Amino acid sequence: MNVFLDSIQHFIDIDFSGVRTYFVSLTVTIIVTYLLIVVFRKIMQQLFKRTTLLEEKKKETIESVVKNTSRYIFAIIILIAAIKPFVGDLKEVIVAGGIIAAVIGFGAQKLINDLISGVFIIFEGTIKRGDFINVNGELEGGTVEELGFRIIKIRLINGKLLTISNGEIRKMVNGSVEKRRIFESLIVSFNQDPGIVRVLLQEVCDELNTKQLALLQVDKLTGDYVEKYEIYGLHSLDTSPFGYKFSIVATVNDTDYLVASLEAKKVLAQKLYDNKVKMAEQLINKGY
Repeated sequence: MNVFLDSIQHFIDIDFSGVRTYFVSLTVTIIVTYLLIVVFRKIMQQLFKRTTLLEEKKKETIESVVKNTSRYIFAIIILIAAIKPFVGDLKEVIVAGGIIAAVIGFGAQKLINDLISGVFIIFEGTIKRGDFINVNGELEGGTVEELGFRIIKIRLINGKLLTISNGEIRKMVNGSVEKRRIFESLIVSFNQDPGIVRVLLQEVCDELNTKQLALLQVDKLTGDYVEKYEIYGLHSLDTSPFGYKFSIVATVNDTDYLVASLEAKKVLAQKLYDNKVKMAEQLINKGY
């Protein structure tokens, strides 16, 4: 009976000084690790502000990747600090953890696929933070808000946030590779004089070239504009609804595309309305 009581007493005999030391050490590790990560991010941000060697999008992409990666590093360091007092040799735990991770990896192929895909996307520079992309053939696109090794967060035009795993991206259209081309078309009636339409379109191009001069793409080598607003031409006679199809084009900075495109539509529509241009109409067969 005495032996049993002694074993119970030994079991509940807790070294509170050791427990206190453990939690103090763990707390200090968490605080120091967090501060180091914050300081590193701040230093990186200040360096990016003072350098012109990298494009703004590349800077934002690197910051986004570092932000996501630092979370994993923080978690790993805290995990190691938490289990270290309970193991004899940390190397053995790491090796055993690696073996367990390899075994689990066979059942977590999707996660590994996401990580590998993320590595290729980031280091090949396929997309950057701030790019406007369409994924997997979806008509609705959005702006890349956050880029990581496992997932990508895309802010859609309607304001919703789309989160997609890197491994699920099968097809991607990037509309923000340094420059974007505005291509606005209109179809006018066969009863409308095409010569008048060309004159009006030229007026639209002149007005947009004045209003959007700062939005037009400039060639970095020559300093000339890549493509100012101009008439693409009358390039179709059999478009449905039936009529003449004209277009205007221009090359703008990718970050200014949405603003430039909306203004171009507005100016074009107003010009057509003010001059009472006859637009093409869809013929409907009513059966009589």
